[in-house]
Amino acid sequence: MSAASSGGNSSPGSAPIVALTLAGLALMAWSFFAPMWWVSLKAPNYPEHTFPDGVRIHMHWTHVANGCKAREHDEVEEEEGLDCVHEMNTINHYIGMEPIEAGAQFEFRIAPYLFAAFGVLALCFLFYKGPLWWLLPLPAIALPIGFLVDFSAWLFWFGHHLREWAAFTVKPFMPTVLGEGKVAQFSTYAYPHYGMALSIASSLCLVLAVLMRRKQLQAAAAPAAAAPRSTLEGARA
Repeated sequence: MSAASSGGNSSPGSAPIVALTLAGLALMAWSFFAPMWWVSLKAPNYPEHTFPDGVRIHMHWTHVANGCKAREHDEVEEEEGLDCVHEMNTINHYIGMEPIEAGAQFEFRIAPYLFAAFGVLALCFLFYKGPLWWLLPLPAIALPIGFLVDFSAWLFWFGHHLREWAAFTVKPFMPTVLGEGKVAQFSTYAYPHYGMALSIASSLCLVLAVLMRRKQLQAAAAPAAAAPRSTLEGARA
C-alpha cells in the first residue's frame, strides 16, 4: 500500500492547509466580537462639537452598539459618549420608522450557534476527503456575504415600513447601505467597520485552503489512476 493511500481520509493534510484553516477560524472568531458596519447621521441640529462623528451606531453580529465616543473638553471630562442608539431611534421616530431593536432579533439570537457550527464544519474539512468535501467550509466562507445581504434586507424593511403617525411624511425609501445618502435634512453615511475586513480575510484564508486541498487531492489521485493503466500495458507486453 502506498504512502498516499495509507493516510486514508483521516489525515488533516499538509501544514499550509491546516495553518490557513486555523487562521481563517481565528479571524472568523475575532470578527464575531468586532463591529461589522457603521452608520452615521449628520444634520445641523446635531452640531459637530456635540456629535463629532454624527449620530453613529455600530452593527455587530449579536447587537447594535453605540458608536459615539466621549467628547474631550478642557472644562469637562466625559466618561462615556452620548447614547447614539437612543438618538437614532428618536430621529427615526419622527419619520415613522421602527426602533432599531425591532430588527434582526432572530439573527442576533442564533449568531453564536451559527458561528460554532460553521467552525466545527471548517475543522471537519481538515479531516474529511470524501465526496463533496468542499461544502464543509462554505458556510464560514459565505459569512461576510450573508451579513451584507441580511443587513441590506433589514434596511429595506425599515425604509418601507413607515408608520402613519410620523411627525414628518417621508415616502418609503431604501436607506444607505454603502456610501453617502440624504434623507430629509439628514446626511447619511454607511461603511464597513474593521470586523468586515476580518471576516473577508477569514474567507480568503479558507478559500486558499480549499484550493490547496483540491490540488493536493488531484495530485494524490493521479498515481492511483495511472496504476491500472500501467498494469494493463504490462499484461499486454
